[in-house]
Amino acid sequence: MIITCPRCFSFDDVRPPRRRPDGAVEYTCTGEHDGAGTHTWSVAPPEVPSGRVAPTARATGARAPAAPRPGVGSEAAATDELLEPLLACVNAGEPFVEYGVVEYRFRLARPDLFVAHVRERGHVLLGARRGQASASTARFGSALRRLESAGELVMVKGPGTGAWRHNPSIGYWARPPRPTGPLLTWSMFCATQGRSAEWTDADRAVLGAP
Repeated sequence: MIITCPRCFSFDDVRPPRRRPDGAVEYTCTGEHDGAGTHTWSVAPPEVPSGRVAPTARATGARAPAAPRPGVGSEAAATDELLEPLLACVNAGEPFVEYGVVEYRFRLARPDLFVAHVRERGHVLLGARRGQASASTARFGSALRRLESAGELVMVKGPGTGAWRHNPSIGYWARPPRPTGPLLTWSMFCATQGRSAEWTDADRAVLGAP
């Protein structure tokens, strides 16, 4: 998604977004703005359902009120700051790599962004229901698909492996042109790194999970 400045209505001078401590995404346009100089604005983080049922709802069997559905625009804005970091996690000249490899590299390179988005959207590592929208699908996966639409990445579908095997069909990502040859699965990648292909205590510690 192209972000335009609300003051000059141009996108040429809009800098990459920055996440503020309150979770909002901040943009800066360095245009002249009729001599006024740079203009900065922010987009509030989307409200996300917690997925937890209130105790009274459990006792009575009644459903808790549904939280507002996040707007398409707000979710797209939330992925703006992920585009460049995730693109850097897919290396030129590599074969198609399983999604888990990309997310793992991103978590190591930008733990601040990874944790911020997981806290907002959840993760299967923290017990999010499989098939439920989480940071992996609604944020990281969405950003990768935007990069694919922009021609920055290419993707094929393949089997999920290791901790991702609950996905019978998962994205494998590469830089163009489309590579040929075997896929690099998460399990194969983990073997080269000397780590387990399943979730580990070290993985959970990143998120402060028990």
